[in-house]
Amino acid sequence: MAGVKEKHTVLTSDGAQDYILERKNVKNINLRVKPDCTIYVSAPNRVSVREIESFIRSRSRYIRRATEYFRTRPKTERTELKYVSGEKIKLLGTDVEIKVVQDTSEYSERDGSNLYIHVKDKDNEERRKKLFSAWLDEICREIFTEVMHDVYEKFSEYSLMFPQLKLRTMTSRWGSCHPYKKIITLNRRLIEAPRHCIEQVVAHEFCHFVHPDHSKDFYALLQRIYPEWRYSKAVLESLVVL
Repeated sequence: MAGVKEKHTVLTSDGAQDYILERKNVKNINLRVKPDCTIYVSAPNRVSVREIESFIRSRSRYIRRATEYFRTRPKTERTELKYVSGEKIKLLGTDVEIKVVQDTSEYSERDGSNLYIHVKDKDNEERRKKLFSAWLDEICREIFTEVMHDVYEKFSEYSLMFPQLKLRTMTSRWGSCHPYKKIITLNRRLIEAPRHCIEQVVAHEFCHFVHPDHSKDFYALLQRIYPEWRYSKAVLESLVVL
């Protein structure tokens, strides 16, 4: 029955592996290693457990790398920003410290490992937040556009139109796309992750311009364009908590 989750164990080259199987209305088998090292698999009803476990064994290298990564790097907990001096944000995987400066002009600028928020009233949290958000949008648009151009070159054989970029703060997705409208929407929080993680998401969305679904052809293209996509996806899900 769709939506029912079952716990199974499969014997792989790395020994017995427990995994959670959920039957869903999907076209292909999908595997994900969660930050708590749980192996989660979704698959259509028509696919047998034998086929699913064969698929899991074929992904042993990815499972090993992802679980090792999650076990050695503690998960980052998300905390709400107050936009005050001393707080730290992540930018491309590195720490940047906020410093609030009282000034007659209002703007935000980064200088090395510091982000200076210049504001007339240092006690006005709403104003600090707006100045920070305006800076963040500018940085996201600059870096995401640069990444999109780099990834776009890998799709030269498909003669695709360069898409429009939209920014959103999403709580469950890293990105989305509208193949027919030529739009890619990226989560602002991607800016917290290393560049290779952003590249993985962008490559994923560009693949949808060639294959709109998550078919075998889609994943074959993604594997060819960005072979390390599983590792980058695991790093992203470990570092940035939605």
